Amino acid sequence: MILTDNETRVDMLNNRAIANTIVKLINESANQPISIGVHGDWGAGKSSILAMIEEQFPSRKNDSIVCIRFNGWKHQGFEDSKIALMSAILSEITRRRKMSEKAKDVAKKLWKNINWISVAKTVGSVAVSAATGVPPINMLTGLVDKLRSDVTDGEKISGAIECVGNYLNEAKVFEDVSLSKEFAEFQKSFDALLKETKIKKLIVLIDDLDRCLPEVTIETLEAVRLFLFSNSTAFVIAADEAMIEYAVGSYFPDYPTENDQHTGYEYSKRYLEKLIQVPFRIPVLGKVESEMYTAMLMIGSVLDESDANFKNVLNIAIDRMKKPWENNGFTLGDIQTALGDKYAQAAEAFSVANQIADILSKNTQGNPRKIKRFINMLLLRREIAEARGFGASIQLPIMAKMMLAEQFHAGEYKTIATLLDEEGKCIQLAEFEKSIASSEKNTERETQDTVVAMAVERGVGVTPSENKKDAHITDWGSKLDFCSWALSEPQLGNEDLRPYFFACKGAEDYFFAQTQNEAIRQLISKLMGNTMAVASAVPEIKELNTRDAKYVFDILARKIQQAGALADKPRGIDGVITLVEHHDTLEQDLVKLILVLDVGKVGAWVCTGWDKCIRKENEKKQLEGYYRLLAEKGTAVTKIAAKSRINE
Repeated sequence: MILTDNETRVDMLNNRAIANTIVKLINESANQPISIGVHGDWGAGKSSILAMIEEQFPSRKNDSIVCIRFNGWKHQGFEDSKIALMSAILSEITRRRKMSEKAKDVAKKLWKNINWISVAKTVGSVAVSAATGVPPINMLTGLVDKLRSDVTDGEKISGAIECVGNYLNEAKVFEDVSLSKEFAEFQKSFDALLKETKIKKLIVLIDDLDRCLPEVTIETLEAVRLFLFSNSTAFVIAADEAMIEYAVGSYFPDYPTENDQHTGYEYSKRYLEKLIQVPFRIPVLGKVESEMYTAMLMIGSVLDESDANFKNVLNIAIDRMKKPWENNGFTLGDIQTALGDKYAQAAEAFSVANQIADILSKNTQGNPRKIKRFINMLLLRREIAEARGFGASIQLPIMAKMMLAEQFHAGEYKTIATLLDEEGKCIQLAEFEKSIASSEKNTERETQDTVVAMAVERGVGVTPSENKKDAHITDWGSKLDFCSWALSEPQLGNEDLRPYFFACKGAEDYFFAQTQNEAIRQLISKLMGNTMAVASAVPEIKELNTRDAKYVFDILARKIQQAGALADKPRGIDGVITLVEHHDTLEQDLVKLILVLDVGKVGAWVCTGWDKCIRKENEKKQLEGYYRLLAEKGTAVTKIAAKSRINE
């Protein structure tokens, strides 16, 4: 089961404590305005906290509290963000409350104000105040004058002038060019609307501002300032402070002090501090909390979140997170007791969680969304493998470890792919695992209930003495994090890793042309060259592993077969001979290549040169059989050469 990446009301991080505290603050603020910030990095759980707050203020017609959710990112690109927030608040109030005639009149006036702001922004004929978003009156009166002077058809303009006149008369906010007057009038109308609709507290939850462009972010925050002068309002703004500060700094890059010093960064910090009265910072997950969260996600992938047994696990986690300094995480006994008869169903998931948790928490810095996305990709790849028909060849623990390497040790992951032999095993990795497991630097660390073998002392690399000549192993041993990965279970050196590379391949194919690096492509080019070029390639040929040698052979064989005319020796034959000379596992492949050469077209060259690379008795006999066929059906010259070879 793939985990949802949306906000959730299922609290796995003890964040409900933050939500409950915010709800308490809102309730205690009575009729005073309050602004609250929920801050945290991307994926820290801000949206989930807003969902938990919203859950405690259900939408009912007769409630004196109205809670509205606003997502700035959803409105980005469609309309002005000030107008979007103002419209959302006004429309939600009119939708949720029973409106008296007086309330309808006030709402109508506010809608007209919002519409005029929208027109002003659209035509771009007036600079809208950054503080209030309200256009000055001379824009409207100027519009009337322009209609009278430029349009000659009185009948056509009469309706337009009347419409503008109605706005001028009814929207008192436009009666004074003073911004403070305009602001006060708008505020008065909005306060009247709250009073007429019997709303004691209007709560607006604003989410995803840190995803928005700087201009959208600032306009939304400016609209929040407009409403914060109304009593009985509460704004909860979920955003990463660093992103908000960046938006403010981008919008006001050269804000000067009294000494005319450029202090945009300082201003951006002060801007947020003045807007947010009560900031909450979501705590970063520690190592133990990250490991518990990983376990809960994995168990949640096989048990529904509504399952009573899963809730038992959740309760244990939340209880222990309340005292993080005493939290040692889940034990096997905890999970077995909590899951009861469901433990067998979730046993593999819990085991995989324990396997990956340490490396995953370290490399994601405990970010909940990053952890969840890794687990989702793991589960998704397994499902795709099963759908493609090779799921039986996939073991979840091995796939999980392979994905850790892919995500956090990309270079080593690709190297392992290029080192696989014909059975899909990486001999170098097996030797590396063996060497670090038996290192003389092994230490033991005792816990209360077990002894954990630590293969490497902290801060010490590994240089396997028995593998000093292997550059890959030496390189791996110098990388402490990769040593930790290699030490984690399960061991992979003796496993066929091909199914896992196939299951994980996306933009890069680890088996065919894209895997073969520039060095191998250059080697193939040399082997297709003259005798001197082939001779210069011998050191590189010797360095090839069995799988890469087979790959190079197949490319050369295909080029030889595509040569067409065979009377003269095709390019690549000398390269194939030298390749097989140093990789005798390819002798049978070479014989098969020779046997498919058309005996009626091939030249006499085919009867010489194979002795130094075809040395096994079975392959020699097959080649002799081909010579006899040439002696019988070949060209005149080839028959002579073949008979001479047979009579040697």
